[in-house]
Amino acid sequence: MSEQYLCPVCGYPDLGEPPWDNDSPSDEICPSCGTHFGYDDAAGGDAGKREGVYRRRREAWRVAGCPWFSRGTQPPAGWKPKEQLEAVED
Repeated sequence: MSEQYLCPVCGYPDLGEPPWDNDSPSDEICPSCGTHFGYDDAAGGDAGKREGVYRRRREAWRVAGCPWFSRGTQPPAGWKPKEQLEAVED
């Protein structure tokens, strides 16, 4: 059984890798919100600014109605994005 990781933007609980491992991004794209780790959250190389990037992307995703991003992966049965967000909201 593989370990699962949480998306810091939308709270999706089933990422296959941690979004970042020290200074190395996973290059994974969250199927829920579409965040591409290492691209969307590069923050100019400043790891301290990533949380701000995540907050802005989270709010934009929420305003858009929390749409499922992936066309190739279906949302989990009974997917409730607003409840999923609770894992990452302040």
